[in-house]
Amino acid sequence: MKKTILMLGLAALILPATAQAEPLRGYNFINVVQRNTLSGTNADGVRFNTYFLPGGMATYQDANGVTDHGTWMLDKEGDVCVTWSKMLAGKQNCYQVSIDKSAVIWSNKDGSLHGSLLGAVEPLEMKAGQ
Repeated sequence: MKKTILMLGLAALILPATAQAEPLRGYNFINVVQRNTLSGTNADGVRFNTYFLPGGMATYQDANGVTDHGTWMLDKEGDVCVTWSKMLAGKQNCYQVSIDKSAVIWSNKDGSLHGSLLGAVEPLEMKAGQ
């Protein structure tokens, strides 16, 4: 797959997490993203929406028509782990998630890579061409 994918294939910018960022772990992550759309721009500049469903299912859709589905869970530290059917070679990847104002920041578990999503958590809605 030609796309450079960083965190769920969703990261848009490489940015360090800031001191103001609040961790989204455990129930905080669930309360913020479950039943909401995580919208942003991927590393290739393509708009996307990801939806975390109750019970551990997740869906992905981007403006180029790429779709995927998978599962999500919280690990013992309360960080989110996602396994997509097609993206990221179908392997589980776990991330520390935090929020700083309207930016949702994803970091791999060793902290060497950070991704910040352009956009915010919104009610689920995807319009044609978005």
